[in-house]
Amino acid sequence: MPRSADRAKVERLLWRAGFGGRPGEIDRLARKGVPAAVESLLAPRGPALRGPAARIDGAPLDPLNAYGHEVLWWLDRAVRTQHPLVERMTFNWHDHFATSNDDVGDTKLMIAQYWTLRRGALGKFRNLTRAILKDHAMQRFLSLSNSEKGSPNENFARELFELFTLGVNNGYTERDVREAARALTGFTYDYETERFGYDPDNHDGGVKRILGRVGRFTPQDVVDIAIAHKAHAPFLVEKLWGYLSPRECPPKLVRSLAKTYVKADTDVRPVLREILNNKLFYAGLSEPDMVKPPFVYVAGMLRLTNTQVDDDSWRYRLDQMGQVPFHPPNVSGWESGTAWLSTSAIRARFDAASAVLYKTVKDGSISSRQTPQQALASALAATGSPRTGPRTANALRRYAVTSVKGRTDDWEVEHYFPERQRVLRHLLLAGPDAQVC
Repeated sequence: MPRSADRAKVERLLWRAGFGGRPGEIDRLARKGVPAAVESLLAPRGPALRGPAARIDGAPLDPLNAYGHEVLWWLDRAVRTQHPLVERMTFNWHDHFATSNDDVGDTKLMIAQYWTLRRGALGKFRNLTRAILKDHAMQRFLSLSNSEKGSPNENFARELFELFTLGVNNGYTERDVREAARALTGFTYDYETERFGYDPDNHDGGVKRILGRVGRFTPQDVVDIAIAHKAHAPFLVEKLWGYLSPRECPPKLVRSLAKTYVKADTDVRPVLREILNNKLFYAGLSEPDMVKPPFVYVAGMLRLTNTQVDDDSWRYRLDQMGQVPFHPPNVSGWESGTAWLSTSAIRARFDAASAVLYKTVKDGSISSRQTPQQALASALAATGSPRTGPRTANALRRYAVTSVKGRTDDWEVEHYFPERQRVLRHLLLAGPDAQVC
């Protein structure tokens, strides 16, 4: 059996760099060791998904036409993924290049953006940003299409610097934004034919000065200039660190990660390798401090219990928790950390666990001969043996004893012994320890 320390590390790895582990997956990877587990995430093999696609009321998902099905479509992919880091980074980039269908109003464009993000999930950030520049959902969201010379729209230029490449007020001026907006003109959208394009006649071909560089810059040049700026590498690697750890990234580590990033010509894979093998990433295993984002929490719970997406209520439940894919609140993306733990959000997580466990253990299905130890072992096996702290473990053991103590009548055995199992499983999926990783 793997050492407990390795198992704890792999469990954290799969939650922070994926969507949790399926039953048995943590032990299997722990036996290989943490470095090998990291490499398996960085270079996944085989099919991207396992098992049949989700069905609702017996019918396949229809993300382009049925309300909420685009959300279920992505949730289903997260649940069935066999390339967890690719899928998790796709979701992280969705937060980084936050685009909402509330404004885009075209699910087909949003799903196309999903594939753009996924293709670049573990590749060069420069290439991904160039692709986002041409992404039609983004062009509509930040008013890049139909931004013409003479009246350039500054939305994309501002967010490119502020949110995507440099950071707020970090090395650029208002003049840089205005000049970049000029260089970004020329993209078009025809409302009658619903076609996106690029018209050189609508592009401002004049000389611009952007971040100290002077020239007749094109839209792609703006991306390259921003990424070449000295403030970019530290900003980007700190952002990557923040998606994987809630702890402040030490300056020395920022410098090391930035050096790795620049040396790799903006390839994020070596940076992720360095982060996921860093000892600070695994600090505080006994007291986890990263709150699971709602989408990760739900997908992970379904993975732990080998449950499929077969209910359209998951769109509503994610909304109640505060995180709906394809619908970030604004261009800054979602808040994180304790922002996920409002009273209403915690109640939604509690109800989500109830939905997963609904009818899994029926009254009359468990004998009175089941011991407290057997009851707890059964609950752990059914929920993927998640990490529990000492206080939770003690509470579970006490409950396993007291909940059925003195219950000897037939009707009591029929109800309370299965009820013990339901409650134990629920606490493992929705208790305090289940909220963090």
